[in-house]
Amino acid sequence: MRVLIVRLGAFGDIIHTLPLAADLHRAGHTIGWVCEDRWACVLEGKPAIHRIHQVPRKTLRNAQVAQRWLLLRRLIRDIRGCFYDVVIDAQGLAKSALFAATSGARHRIGHARPRSREGAWLVAERRVPVVAEHVIDQQRALGLPILHGKTSGGWVFPLPSWSIQRLWAVEWLSSQGLDPRAGSRVLILNVGAGWPTKVWPQERQSAFAQMCVERGLPLVLVWGSPAENDLARAIVAACPATRMAPPTTIPQLAGLIAQAGVLVSGDTGPLHLGLALGVPAVGLFGPVP
Repeated sequence: MRVLIVRLGAFGDIIHTLPLAADLHRAGHTIGWVCEDRWACVLEGKPAIHRIHQVPRKTLRNAQVAQRWLLLRRLIRDIRGCFYDVVIDAQGLAKSALFAATSGARHRIGHARPRSREGAWLVAERRVPVVAEHVIDQQRALGLPILHGKTSGGWVFPLPSWSIQRLWAVEWLSSQGLDPRAGSRVLILNVGAGWPTKVWPQERQSAFAQMCVERGLPLVLVWGSPAENDLARAIVAACPATRMAPPTTIPQLAGLIAQAGVLVSGDTGPLHLGLALGVPAVGLFGPVP
């Protein structure tokens, strides 16, 4: 069957939904995915996902009403032209339900309440109750109605190979005297998070950096936004022996994390990317389990 997954974002949530796509692909289904254009790089280049329908987030946000309607109509026409048999709303919000409702698919699957919100459950004809504890298993459960009620095997993350970005990361680390080819395995600390409440306090991060230096453990700070750049600079100022990564795209970040001996991060996209890459990690959880 042709199956459409709707998971628009965010970074970590895209990662969490990849095992669902892997399950469906392994069972012989052809997979399409609707996501915001900024996350498409996480889905490209693997046979598990046959087609990516990109939502131009910034363009839609800044467009006039008429232009926004034209862009959405073009995207919906593109989705309907793929003649999906089943659509899975893996986000459970009004914006994802819009694409599920207009996809043209004969069957619609989604989470049951309260996992599904903003009336999104009304669109799904099959509502999957939340039984599993981990969010990845909750996402995999959405495939059960078309997988004869069971999944097989552990979590599989169909990520791009990012070979060029891995090579870039090796070259950059080598320029810092941390050549992975010579056996260097760095600690990587991701300083920020999408939610301010998920950011580890600056004084704790600085103390951790100082502890790494005292123990002779090379530490590299990765960051994304301007605010995270300021935070990383403040940590380096407090602990000058700590290295700060240059600006990175998501594929470059993946290349860098792949070289880590251990990743330390709050509950945010880079932590979940590290899991998908098979990198040992320490996850710092605060406001959510």
